[in-house]
Amino acid sequence: MGLNDERFYPDAIMVSYEVKDRGYLFNLRWGDNHLSLKQFSNNNSVIQKFITPTVDEWEEFWHRMDEIEIWGWYELYEVKCMDSCVEGDEWEVNIEFGHEQIESHGSNSYPPTFREFIKAVEELTGLLIEFIHED
Repeated sequence: MGLNDERFYPDAIMVSYEVKDRGYLFNLRWGDNHLSLKQFSNNNSVIQKFITPTVDEWEEFWHRMDEIEIWGWYELYEVKCMDSCVEGDEWEVNIEFGHEQIESHGSNSYPPTFREFIKAVEELTGLLIEFIHED
Protein backbone atom coordinates (compact mmCIF):
# COMPACT_ATOMS: atom_id res chain seq x y z
CA MET A 1 0.00 0.00 0.00
CA GLY A 2 1.39 3.38 -0.96
CA LEU A 3 1.39 6.56 1.08
CA ASN A 4 -0.99 8.10 -1.45
CA ASP A 5 -3.61 5.49 -0.54
CA GLU A 6 -3.91 7.04 2.91
CA ARG A 7 -5.63 10.09 1.43
CA PHE A 8 -8.75 7.89 1.22
CA TYR A 9 -8.60 6.96 4.90
CA PRO A 10 -10.96 8.74 7.27
CA ASP A 11 -9.62 10.90 10.07
CA ALA A 12 -12.35 9.42 12.28
CA ILE A 13 -15.38 7.17 11.95
CA MET A 14 -17.78 6.08 14.66
CA VAL A 15 -21.13 4.59 13.70
CA SER A 16 -23.46 3.16 16.32
CA TYR A 17 -26.95 1.75 15.84
CA GLU A 18 -28.88 0.16 18.71
CA VAL A 19 -32.34 -1.39 19.02
CA LYS A 20 -32.70 -1.95 22.75
CA ASP A 21 -35.87 -4.06 22.80
CA ARG A 22 -34.27 -6.45 20.27
CA GLY A 23 -30.93 -6.52 22.06
CA TYR A 24 -29.27 -5.40 18.83
CA LEU A 25 -26.12 -3.30 18.62
CA PHE A 26 -23.95 -2.39 15.63
CA ASN A 27 -20.78 -0.42 16.41
CA LEU A 28 -18.08 0.56 13.92
CA ARG A 29 -14.92 2.55 14.68
CA TRP A 30 -11.83 3.59 12.73
CA GLY A 31 -8.36 3.20 14.25
CA ASP A 32 -4.91 1.82 13.39
CA ASN A 33 -5.76 1.88 9.66
CA HIS A 34 -8.71 -0.52 9.96
CA LEU A 35 -12.35 -0.60 10.99
CA SER A 36 -13.26 -2.37 14.24
CA LEU A 37 -16.71 -3.86 14.11
CA LYS A 38 -18.89 -5.22 16.91
CA GLN A 39 -22.37 -6.53 16.29
CA PHE A 40 -24.62 -8.20 18.85
CA SER A 41 -28.20 -9.44 18.55
CA ASN A 42 -30.84 -11.19 20.66
CA ASN A 43 -30.26 -14.54 19.03
CA ASN A 44 -26.88 -14.50 20.78
CA SER A 45 -24.94 -14.00 17.59
CA VAL A 46 -21.86 -11.91 18.21
CA ILE A 47 -19.59 -10.65 15.46
CA GLN A 48 -16.35 -8.89 16.28
CA LYS A 49 -13.77 -8.33 13.59
CA PHE A 50 -11.35 -5.97 11.93
CA ILE A 51 -12.08 -4.83 8.40
CA THR A 52 -9.55 -3.25 6.06
CA PRO A 53 -11.38 -1.80 3.05
CA THR A 54 -9.45 -1.41 -0.19
CA VAL A 55 -8.69 2.01 -1.65
CA ASP A 56 -11.42 1.43 -4.27
CA GLU A 57 -13.94 0.59 -1.52
CA TRP A 58 -13.03 3.76 0.38
CA GLU A 59 -13.25 5.84 -2.78
CA GLU A 60 -16.73 4.46 -3.50
CA PHE A 61 -17.80 5.05 0.11
CA TRP A 62 -16.75 8.74 0.03
CA HIS A 63 -18.47 9.16 -3.33
CA ARG A 64 -21.68 7.77 -1.77
CA MET A 65 -21.33 10.09 1.25
CA ASP A 66 -21.20 13.08 -1.12
CA GLU A 67 -24.18 11.72 -3.12
CA ILE A 68 -26.40 11.34 -0.05
CA GLU A 69 -25.24 14.75 1.24
CA ILE A 70 -24.31 13.34 4.65
CA TRP A 71 -22.24 16.46 5.39
CA GLY A 72 -25.51 18.44 5.57
CA TRP A 73 -27.31 16.23 8.09
CA TYR A 74 -28.66 17.93 11.21
CA GLU A 75 -27.01 17.29 14.56
CA LEU A 76 -30.18 15.77 16.07
CA TYR A 77 -33.13 13.76 14.73
CA GLU A 78 -35.55 12.80 17.45
CA VAL A 79 -39.13 11.75 17.98
CA LYS A 80 -40.19 11.69 21.61
CA CYS A 81 -42.46 8.78 22.49
CA MET A 82 -45.12 9.73 24.98
CA ASP A 83 -48.05 7.31 24.84
CA SER A 84 -48.41 6.84 21.12
CA CYS A 85 -45.29 4.88 20.20
CA VAL A 86 -42.78 2.39 21.51
CA GLU A 87 -39.19 3.42 22.09
CA GLY A 88 -37.32 2.05 19.11
CA ASP A 89 -33.74 2.69 18.28
CA GLU A 90 -30.88 5.08 18.77
CA TRP A 91 -28.09 5.89 16.37
CA GLU A 92 -25.00 8.05 16.15
CA VAL A 93 -22.71 8.93 13.24
CA ASN A 94 -19.43 10.82 13.66
CA ILE A 95 -17.22 11.06 10.58
CA GLU A 96 -14.22 13.25 9.77
CA PHE A 97 -12.67 13.05 6.31
CA GLY A 98 -10.40 15.78 4.99
CA HIS A 99 -12.25 19.08 5.35
CA GLU A 100 -15.63 17.38 5.88
CA GLN A 101 -17.13 16.52 9.24
CA ILE A 102 -20.50 15.26 10.46
CA GLU A 103 -21.72 14.64 13.99
CA SER A 104 -25.32 13.49 13.94
CA HIS A 105 -27.47 11.32 16.19
CA GLY A 106 -31.07 10.43 16.72
CA SER A 107 -33.79 8.45 18.35
CA ASN A 108 -36.76 7.05 16.39
CA SER A 109 -36.07 9.56 13.60
CA TYR A 110 -33.60 9.74 10.71
CA PRO A 111 -32.22 12.00 7.99
CA PRO A 112 -33.92 11.39 4.62
CA THR A 113 -30.83 9.57 3.28
CA PHE A 114 -30.18 7.38 6.36
CA ARG A 115 -31.19 4.15 4.57
CA GLU A 116 -28.68 4.92 1.79
CA PHE A 117 -26.04 5.55 4.46
CA ILE A 118 -26.76 2.14 6.05
CA LYS A 119 -26.43 0.50 2.62
CA ALA A 120 -23.06 2.22 2.01
CA VAL A 121 -21.78 1.03 5.42
CA GLU A 122 -22.98 -2.51 4.61
CA GLU A 123 -21.09 -2.41 1.31
CA LEU A 124 -17.94 -1.10 3.02
CA THR A 125 -18.03 -3.75 5.79
CA GLY A 126 -19.62 -6.68 3.96
CA LEU A 127 -22.16 -7.10 6.80
CA LEU A 128 -25.91 -6.63 6.96
CA ILE A 129 -27.22 -4.18 9.55
CA GLU A 130 -30.59 -5.03 11.11
CA PHE A 131 -32.15 -1.66 10.31
CA ILE A 132 -35.78 -1.71 11.53
CA HIS A 133 -37.12 1.65 10.34
CA GLU A 134 -40.26 1.45 8.25
CA ASP A 135 -41.02 4.19 5.74
